Amino acid sequence: MDISTNIKYFYATNFTFVIRFMKTIKKIILFSVLISIFQCNNDKNKIDIDDTQLKKLKAIRLEQQIINSSSGKIAHDTLSYYPELYQDFYSRMLRIGSTEDLLDSSKINSKVIPSLNSFISDSTMKFIFKAIEQEFPSFDYYETEISKGFARFQILFKKENKKNIGTFYSNFNATVIESDKTIWIGLDMYLGKDHPITKQLPPSLPQYYKDKMDKKFIISDVFFGYLMSSIYNPMGDELLAKMLSYGKIAYVMNLILPNEDEGNKFRYSKEEINWCNNNEEYIWKYIIDNKLLFEKDLSKISLFFSDGPFTKNFGPNSPSGIGIWMGYQMILDYAKKTNKSTIEIINEKDIQKLLSTYEPN
Repeated sequence: MDISTNIKYFYATNFTFVIRFMKTIKKIILFSVLISIFQCNNDKNKIDIDDTQLKKLKAIRLEQQIINSSSGKIAHDTLSYYPELYQDFYSRMLRIGSTEDLLDSSKINSKVIPSLNSFISDSTMKFIFKAIEQEFPSFDYYETEISKGFARFQILFKKENKKNIGTFYSNFNATVIESDKTIWIGLDMYLGKDHPITKQLPPSLPQYYKDKMDKKFIISDVFFGYLMSSIYNPMGDELLAKMLSYGKIAYVMNLILPNEDEGNKFRYSKEEINWCNNNEEYIWKYIIDNKLLFEKDLSKISLFFSDGPFTKNFGPNSPSGIGIWMGYQMILDYAKKTNKSTIEIINEKDIQKLLSTYEPN
């Protein structure tokens, strides 16, 4: 049986000259002034870091430790250092047993370790783990950029990061999860849409999701999850409140990840970002015309936040989750026009005030 068949089987089962010269110079000067004004508006809350503020994180390469284990017993002992992840990994991701198995000492030797033996010795698993190692032989770039993001977060919120970072194999179940005081990154979910393994994954994992299995999203995924768990504060159940709540998260992400591509922060391609920029007024008109701004009915507003190939009612060229992108535009307008600090913006709970400066482009 070839590896392609193995993979299918495994998962089936389991964006004048002097005059002319002077005119050009004037244009350049005017352009420079405009750029400076724009940058001043955007740099009001810019966060600068230096080497003394950068605490370099070193990722735990758990997937390497597991596949290099010489036995199921060693794999079990290694995973036991991370009990929350272990329980999730064993029962929900691998689906080789229940959480109770790990809590019952009588089942460790009789069931758990034999199951892990089979897992680490499986030829398909070895092939996948080798592919992960080839795609991510070093994690240094991500360690550095994630460390910078946490340093900016600490400066902004005066709150020390107490999270570690680690990589693991999620059996194509998770991009980023937090457990055991660690942010775990499922590297199998970032092999790339054109990778042979990704192409062989079953239809149960939608194509639109496979298309986004790209390592360029790792850093943004880490911080979106982290910010949602650490500073997200919902302001209400209506569409506007939800957009603004998520918009604050996207705004903070933009500040702590200033060098990250805009599209990555929304899991968008350049084409999808361009679609949003070109259709912002249209999206806003749709919301107003359909009286959705203060709508609370989830069946009517969930389409603005749910994952999918596109946003329902906005056509196949639209990206999913445009409610988050719209919320970000509102918060960005508020930040530029009010000169408020980031903390003031995050703490502002008056949705009418946050909306008051918004002008769709």
